[in-house]
Formats: sequence, C-alpha cells, structure tokens
Amino acid sequence: MRTRPLTDVSPREVRALLDEESDHWHGELLWDYRDVSHAVASGLERRSLQGWVIQDGPRSVAYCYHMLDGGRAIVGSLFAASGFRGQGLEEALLDCVLSDAQRRPGNDRVECQTLFSTAQAADGRFARAGFRSRGRHYLVRDLRQPVEVLSPDAYALRPLKRDDVPTAARIIHRSHQGSLDAALNLTYATPALCRSFVETLVLRAGCGRFDPEASFVAMGDEGPLGVLLASHLSRTNGHVCQVSVAPEAQGRGLGALLMTSALRAFRVQGLATASLSVTVENRHAYRLYERLGFRLRKEFAAHAWVRPPARIEIPA
Repeated sequence: MRTRPLTDVSPREVRALLDEESDHWHGELLWDYRDVSHAVASGLERRSLQGWVIQDGPRSVAYCYHMLDGGRAIVGSLFAASGFRGQGLEEALLDCVLSDAQRRPGNDRVECQTLFSTAQAADGRFARAGFRSRGRHYLVRDLRQPVEVLSPDAYALRPLKRDDVPTAARIIHRSHQGSLDAALNLTYATPALCRSFVETLVLRAGCGRFDPEASFVAMGDEGPLGVLLASHLSRTNGHVCQVSVAPEAQGRGLGALLMTSALRAFRVQGLATASLSVTVENRHAYRLYERLGFRLRKEFAAHAWVRPPARIEIPA
C-alpha cells in the first residue's frame, strides 16, 4: 500500500471509491451523496483538493481531505472501502490531514464534524491534536407516523422566500450567541457568516436540495421570531437543516410549531423519512425531537481547533 497526496491523483483513480462512498452514505444516512462526490472529483480535476489517498496497488481504498471556507479549514469525508475499515487506515489519513491543516500558513482554525466518517476511533485523534469536541447525534423519523401540528395562537408561519435570507440569518445568529454550537462552528460567529450559511442552503443546495414547501419564517407581534430551513437529502428523505428561535420567543412552543409544520410538509410531499443533527448537550432541543418521534441513527462529534494562544471557550 502507498499514501499519495490528492493533488497527484486523477479523478479516474478514485472514481470507484467515490461511487462506493455514495452508496454507503445513502444506506447509512439516507443521504444522496452524489453531488458531494462530483464536487470532490471536480476538485481533483483542478488539483485544488488538499488531502491524502491510500492505494492498494492501483485501487484507491481510503481518502480524507480538507478545504478552506470563510477563514477556516474544514475537514471533509473520512472514508475507507469495505474490507479496509478498522485497520487504522482512516486514522492514519486523518492524522496527516489534521497536521496539514494546522500547519497551513495563515490558517488559524480547523473544524470537522465526523458524520461522514467510517472510522470508529476517529474522534480520539482530534483530542490528541488539541481539538475541543462535543458529541452530536444524527436522528431519523419515520414519516409514516402521524404528525400533530401544534399551533400556538401567538405565531403565524409563512413560507421562507429568497428575500428572507437576511432575516433568517439574523434569527440564526441571535439564537446561537453564547451557545456551544457557536463555540465549535464558526458559521454562527457573526451575522455575515450566518448569512453566507443561509445563502448556501437556500441558493446553492449546500445541504441537499432546498425545500421551500417545508421551510418557514415564524411571525409574532414583534416581527420575525423563528426560522426553519429544510431540504431533501434524497428522493425519500427530508432534512431539517436549521431551526432557530429568537431568544425572546424561546420556551413558548415556537420550535415545536416549526418542526411539526415541516414534518407535515414532508408527509404531504410523500417522503418516507425525516432527519436532522443535534448536539447531545442541547437537551431542550433533543427532548423535543424525541417527543416528535426522532430516533438515533448515528453518533458522531463536532471538533474545533484554534491556533494558540487563542482558545475555544466552551460554555458551562
């Protein structure tokens, strides 16, 4: 076996591995991964993707990469082909990618969420590299179960439109100020980064195909107070990409209203399942999702590192 930088590898050499990966995540996460695989292949074609691949003879059997986004390096997929998992290959690749990302000139932050990882021991490698981490869960709900839509009288929902991107970004930013998710994910750090995040979801299919029929803005007497962004990860699975409620409206049932409305919209469209990700320590949200019928599909973790002497402050 040999390890090669991705900048020296052609798309043809990893095509079979990317195809297997797409099939794997579709089965495990109900996620149509082909668009991501196409983006990876495009990065290989341009020689712009930073990472490593392990080859067994001419066959590519494992790979991992990182990309630059908004002033940080984000570690992407960590995948090994069937028959090559659990042998330490993924962990060795991850060590290389983390070292590369941390040494990169001008890059002072590295993040990763290990949802797309076939390595059981990956999370421990982040701790050794100085990352702060917290557990997250990928949850799935069977949409054959009925949905009771809750309708607090104080709020009215309307479909989210492209013109609502700035409003959605403001609500998301305000709802995450001082939160654990904001500490580990630079996306929530500023209104501008939140706006870029919303634009990616709504305008550029950054997390599956945006679903305007299941995405809402919640209005109260004070104006917009909540937002839910939804997508289709596959032809049969709807995904709640983001649900946020302004601080002054939290604890009044608005989150439940947004969630049940999205689930009902998914059912009307004939989808079979719904999915979402949540930080385990976000107990209030987790309990809501459990009450709504979501169940654990996969455990993973969010990891973040900043160059010393800077520190990531985890809320108590």
